[in-house]
Parts: sequence; C-alpha cells; structure tokens
Amino acid sequence: MKANKIFAIALAALTLVGFSACDNKEQPQSLKLDPTSVTLKVGETATITATVAATWASNKEAVATVAPGNDGGLTAKVTAVAEGSAIISATANGETKTCVVLVEKGEDPSGGKTIEAKRIWPVILDGVTSEKYASLIAGDFRPNGNDNNLWIWADGETYAAGEGTGKNFFGNTEGYMALTVAAPAGWSGAGFNVANAESVAAVKALQAAIAADPDKFFLHIGIKAANAGNHQFYVFNGEEGRSFNIGAAAVGAGPVVGDFPRDGEWYEFDVPMAQFATAIAGQTIGNDLNILCFLSGSQVGAQLNLDAIYFYEKN
Repeated sequence: MKANKIFAIALAALTLVGFSACDNKEQPQSLKLDPTSVTLKVGETATITATVAATWASNKEAVATVAPGNDGGLTAKVTAVAEGSAIISATANGETKTCVVLVEKGEDPSGGKTIEAKRIWPVILDGVTSEKYASLIAGDFRPNGNDNNLWIWADGETYAAGEGTGKNFFGNTEGYMALTVAAPAGWSGAGFNVANAESVAAVKALQAAIAADPDKFFLHIGIKAANAGNHQFYVFNGEEGRSFNIGAAAVGAGPVVGDFPRDGEWYEFDVPMAQFATAIAGQTIGNDLNILCFLSGSQVGAQLNLDAIYFYEKN
C-alpha cells in the first residue's frame, strides 16, 4: 500500500512538471526591432525587422512614412520624406518598441523644378507631381484610357513608341511620353483628345478665361531629345491661328518659339496664350476635340520626348 501511494505522488509531480513546461512554451516571444535607429536622406528608404509580426506607425508622416511588408508585419519599409526626426513604432502582444529615424536633406531630384501658378490644367503630368500640386488643378486633360486619350494618327502618318530613359521632367521615375517619327514618307502626327464631360467643360472655362485676360495664361512644355527634329503644336484643335513650332525651323504654320540643345536633358518652354487669344475667342467648342496636337513631319527617327505639359494661369 505504501509503495502505491509513493508512486501516485511521484506521478503527480511529473504531471505538474509537464504542465509547467507546456506553459513556458506558450509564452509570447518578446518584441524587438532591428535597427532601433537609422539616418536617411530625403527620398531614401530603409527596412526595419521585428522579431514578431507587428502593427506599424509613424508619429510624423511629414518626415518619415512607414508601410508594412508583405510578410504579415515582420518587416516595414520606412521612407524619408523631409528633414527632421520621426519615431517609428511597432506594437505586438501588448508591447511597443520604437525606431528613431533622422532625416537629412538630400539632393533635389527635380533639379529645383517647381510649378509656380495660380491654377493649372494638366495634359501630361506624373502622379507624384499631380498629387503635390493637386490644389492647383482646375481641370484635368490627361489621358484616362476611357474618354480622354492620346491618339497616334496612323496610315503612314504616325509615331512609334520611343525608348524613354532616365527620370522625367520633375526628377522622378514615373515616366514621360517618348515617341519617334516612324513614317517612311509623308508626315507624323498625334493629339490629346478630350471627350470627358468634365474635361470639356474645363476646356470651355479655360478658353473663356484666356479670352477675358489673355496675358495671364501660358502653356508649359517640357521637352528633350538626343537628335535633330522640329515639331509643330496646335492648341484647341488643329486650325490656323493656334499653332507654334519648337525647333530650329518651322514644320508648319505658326511662329517658332525656340529651339533646345539635343543633349538628352530636359528643357522647358512657356508659350504665351495671348498670341492665340483672338483665334481662341472665336472658336466654338464641341464635345470631342484635341486639346493639344502635334506634328513632326517626315523626319524619320526624330525624337519627341514630352513631359510637364499643362496650361496655367500665372500668380
């Protein structure tokens, strides 16, 4: 009898030990971050790793933003936005750990290019820049793949897609329009067609504003190329009285507003709308028109790289 009692006590002790060991295994893993501090320049990114899946936040998104990775929150990407300091926090299992982010001024990728205007009407403008200047946009003429489009005129009168390389006019990597004259004979042309109801209404309002005070309105064009080529542009459809040329010589009707070095760098033109005010005032706008069209003649191989095209009202 005594032996059985001793066995029972020993078994109970083993059982308790066994449960104790299981309880230890179920304890949550402690949250730790690597690194706990990082220094970045504006525009740079860094990855923070957590020992357990966490939720992430930044106390100053104007300085540094944070986005969880595609791993359930085990990592997060930090992006430096502006000079200053921010604290990135990770929370898991009831505890929070932080990483201090110091952001230093970096090189300005835009080369100092900004939009100085009271209002703008974009034709080509990348998403990053559009968001930055969203409060200035009075009407949007950019292609949307539906009722606003860029049409390349075919049947021997066409461009081919060019090989756009490098950053766009504003120094980011969101791209730009790159075309090359492909027609073996004849001429090449294209147009930004506007049919969206809101865009057409914005065209009418813009034309009325130009007619009322033409000296305040301009068309901004960013252009670059690495080879020779001259280009003609028409504003508000291809009719005489609203055309101009960029290059060493005119392709068609209208004045030459200037030429630019063919070194693959971006250059800009601000074309006064006052010179077209009479023709604009006399135009009847329909519900389907080319807000801007362009021709490059039969200059096979000539490049036409465009970006940062927008009508604007100066401050």
